[in-house]
Amino acid sequence: MNPIHRFGKQAIFAYLVIWFVGSLWMMAVLGSATFERKIMGIDFAIYHEYAIFGFAGSLGGALYGLRMFHEHYQELTTQWIYWYLMRPVLCFGSAIITIILFESGIMLLQVDDSMSARISIAFLTGYGYGKFMEKLRDLTSTFFNGKNTNGTNGNGNGSDTPTK
Repeated sequence: MNPIHRFGKQAIFAYLVIWFVGSLWMMAVLGSATFERKIMGIDFAIYHEYAIFGFAGSLGGALYGLRMFHEHYQELTTQWIYWYLMRPVLCFGSAIITIILFESGIMLLQVDDSMSARISIAFLTGYGYGKFMEKLRDLTSTFFNGKNTNGTNGNGNGSDTPTK
């Protein structure tokens, strides 16, 4: 018997729900400012905002995973286990990197500089992780090669001739 049919679906569902509820809970704990100590030698007070962004991203990733789990419950096979297990983890990291890219000015977006705006961006990064990775691929291609996937050189004029 295929292991996904016995307990796999219930385990994936429980895993995603734990990430979803756990991310909400951790965002509340971190937002309450009662969690200011060193963990494994790291002064957590310095990085607690980034942890909030990470959990906002994993919240979005877990929500998207739960949505896909619900929509594709009957078609779920073992090849998707890795996707469901890694989604919240990858979204955690990508949300933090997104905020850092925005704060550095590399990625531009017209949003308020408030905490809620940054949490919203982190959540959307987690929920739209696939789209985020496509944009990141375009950004790195433009940044390092001078060309993006649209065939332009990234200078904004639509041709391969650099502007002066």
